[in-house]
Amino acid sequence: MAGIGFALRRLGKESYGGIASAYLLAGIIGSGPWLISIVSMLFIGLWAQHTHGNELVVTQFLASVTYLMSGSLILSSVLQLLFVRFVADRLFEKNPETVVPNVMGAMFVTTCGAGAVGTAFVLVGFTGVYTFRALFVVALVALCNVWILSVLLSGMKAYRSVVLVFLGGYTINVLTGVSLERFGLAGYLSGFCIGHVVMLFAMLVLVFREYPTKKLVAFDFLVKKNVFIELSLTGALFNLAVWVDKFIFWANPVTSEVLIGTIRYSVVYDVPVFVAYLSVVPGMAVFLVRIETDFAEAYDKFYTAVREGDSLAQLERLRNQLVEAARAGIYDIFRIQGLTAAVLLLVGGRVLGAFHIPIFYEYLFKIDVIGVAFQVVLLGIFTILFYLDYRRLVLALCAFFVVANVGLSIASQVLGPRFYGFGFAVSAALTSLLSLGALSYKLDRLEYETFMR
Repeated sequence: MAGIGFALRRLGKESYGGIASAYLLAGIIGSGPWLISIVSMLFIGLWAQHTHGNELVVTQFLASVTYLMSGSLILSSVLQLLFVRFVADRLFEKNPETVVPNVMGAMFVTTCGAGAVGTAFVLVGFTGVYTFRALFVVALVALCNVWILSVLLSGMKAYRSVVLVFLGGYTINVLTGVSLERFGLAGYLSGFCIGHVVMLFAMLVLVFREYPTKKLVAFDFLVKKNVFIELSLTGALFNLAVWVDKFIFWANPVTSEVLIGTIRYSVVYDVPVFVAYLSVVPGMAVFLVRIETDFAEAYDKFYTAVREGDSLAQLERLRNQLVEAARAGIYDIFRIQGLTAAVLLLVGGRVLGAFHIPIFYEYLFKIDVIGVAFQVVLLGIFTILFYLDYRRLVLALCAFFVVANVGLSIASQVLGPRFYGFGFAVSAALTSLLSLGALSYKLDRLEYETFMR
């Protein structure tokens, strides 16, 4: 990630226009395929309205994509953080030739795991619709592999290629889906599969170009000494925490309805929360440029000095720079994302109107915008804690996020529609505040824990 950040910051040194370009690209890269996928799905929905297409089929497709996104993020996250830690360690050891073989090994494991889970899901949850079931499994496998490769692309300096891959893949997704709409749900899902398969192979090309190797497949990342179980659990719990409130609203017959097989759709909950995620761009841009550049540089200088046995005075000076960079980065994320949330609270109705979304969603949209803002802040805090290798602490915080979101989301359903969305927003806020306190405590004890651990 720091590789992109350094390149972006160099781009931004030339002029105010360069700074704006750097932050714009950082926002696109940092938000990743999740943001672009939301825009592409909204476009398909608007296109169907404009052409008077079958709204039920489009709704079934969008709900299926939502299930695919949630399932793929949770499934792949079991391996994602563990694998990126393995790659980071190998690159630190100046051993880049091990990257590609283990990428292929990780993709093999991911394909087998996602394929098995997807097959079980469609066999149990659906009857008939064989084309849809086959495409659903293919899409799930492709998505899981895309998330795995994304963690590697984040460490490459070819940021323009990264943006083009994301934009190109989802453009193909939309254009193919729209051109095949006469085939109904299978047509839309075929476009979704084609777009993500193209993205997958494009990402592979970038990875092979960045890390040449003579070996094709390896599973070194599964060797016991390379397996950090806390990272696997943390990845799964964090993504579960982000999605669990949606699962609760889908499972409740009062707040959802059946669309196809076991796929349910919450009319009152789904639309505003996903539109609210469009607000992550400013915060993610600041996150990428500040945390992954200023903090990453200060981090590297401090721990290099530790390893090389520098003087105590020098260590204290570098430690202060690291702490200042961490606090400044979190403050900037909080400030920019907070400002974005404040603006959207004022113009939320107009934003929904731009997407032809009914105005009655505005109340829940505003609550979700606040929750998303805290989630971006939480991501920045977790990143710093990961840099400092506090894996168990992050795991505990993610577990708290899951429990809080489950409990508060259920409570919001009991209290009624006026409290919908508060489960996610309040749990994200509480976890952010708790994490901020933990980070501050750890930074105050940085020298002690650096040497005593």
